[in-house]
Amino acid sequence: MSENKTLYVDIISPERPVYSGQAFAVTCKAWDGEVGILPGHAPLVTKLGIGEVRVTRGESSERVTDRFAIRQGYLEVSHNKVVILSEDAKAIADLKGVNPEDIEKLQEQLETETDPARRAELQADLEWLKSCDKLLRGV
Repeated sequence: MSENKTLYVDIISPERPVYSGQAFAVTCKAWDGEVGILPGHAPLVTKLGIGEVRVTRGESSERVTDRFAIRQGYLEVSHNKVVILSEDAKAIADLKGVNPEDIEKLQEQLETETDPARRAELQADLEWLKSCDKLLRGV
């Protein structure tokens, strides 16, 4: 792949870098929908939602897509470099199973919680677990 036909991608969480390398394309869930990035993309900064990031790499005849779960954050694109900063990012292969009881417990807490800030936190936790469960099942 020639340099002008690739992106350099960094996915970073507070614990550690999750991915760093060349890619052909990046697709992820922004806060208001899905965004796709190809080489030559205009500069962009956007807020990310809870969901999946797909990094497609390799030559055209041997493309591979790496999948990551992202728990909110930000994406920046500039000069064929993509940086994703997330409060939690994991390769799908590194995710552990989601216990359905954990989801039920969060739903029950959400129903009884009256503090708006705590409700927002519980809602984000619930969305994260549901997203991880969905990504693990390949839905």
